[in-house]
Amino acid sequence: MGVGLIIIQTGLKGASRSGRRLPSAGFTLLEVLLSVTILSLVSTVTFMTFSAATSAWQRGVTLCDRLHHGDFVVNQLVMGLRSAYYREGGEQPDCGFQHTNNGDGPEATDEISWVKLGGALVGRDQSYAGSPHRVRFFLADDEEGRRSAAVTSWQINGQPDDFDPDSLDPVFLSSRVKGFNCRAAYELDGNGKINWLDEWIETNKIPSMVEITLYIQPIKDGEPPVELKRVLGLRVAEVIWNP
Repeated sequence: MGVGLIIIQTGLKGASRSGRRLPSAGFTLLEVLLSVTILSLVSTVTFMTFSAATSAWQRGVTLCDRLHHGDFVVNQLVMGLRSAYYREGGEQPDCGFQHTNNGDGPEATDEISWVKLGGALVGRDQSYAGSPHRVRFFLADDEEGRRSAAVTSWQINGQPDDFDPDSLDPVFLSSRVKGFNCRAAYELDGNGKINWLDEWIETNKIPSMVEITLYIQPIKDGEPPVELKRVLGLRVAEVIWNP
């Protein structure tokens, strides 16, 4: 029985039989840096997209809140003006429309007052809601010092001689309303356009058309306010201008 010769060939780790180095496992430094860069870009884009979506959602919620307050006040004004009351039988000074012009644009703080029927601006549970009563709409500072839409109201009949409507405590409708502008008209000009008056001086009459504009608190400081405008006709004015 012969003795076999076992030859063990050794070489450098990672080298092939031909003497060339075999590829080692893992990533090179360049590949790692490239992966980190791509991951950072993806993370940044994802964060910016999420942040933009969140910001847009928050602005939308805030805008809806502002519009909700503004729509409530506008609707109350529209219903109140459309329920304006005026006695027949000539001019009635105690039923006239009163308007004080206090500027234009977002800083306007106009005041209007008129006689009406119904629960708009005063509430249906008010004892004199079904009888002629005068309402005054204006802007004033509430208990926390915020400029707000406010209203006072009183029955036009049966008041004592020393009654002072300026002594009434206002009811605040919304602190989101920061400006109010009103224009009135009773005729069209030669071109068929509404001849708007910045201040109504016919205090013993009622205009046939009224334009009201509310300026709602902006979403962020420095941004323009949200503008809500309505134009409406007062049918009760027909008994005055077209007897």
